[in-house]
Amino acid sequence: MVLASRRNEDALAALDLWLARIKADIIPVDAELVDIATQAWLAYGKGRHPASLNFADCISYALARRSGEPLLFKGDDFSKTDTIPAVR
Repeated sequence: MVLASRRNEDALAALDLWLARIKADIIPVDAELVDIATQAWLAYGKGRHPASLNFADCISYALARRSGEPLLFKGDDFSKTDTIPAVR
């Protein structure tokens, strides 16, 4: 949605092509992921903690947490959490 509003609908097609080319997995948001994201918001959410994670941040946090993978991020919000950074 953001891509289409900032660029155009052709950008969405290019994104779809790129995701197919890199064989990206689309992970559904299930109940377990929602629980982890909710816990992230309670611990690190905007207005609750200096990290100020928003909804999308909490989903990203939950995906990294559940998979045990490090998280690639920009800025210092996630550095104020217990997330393992992909780049130090």
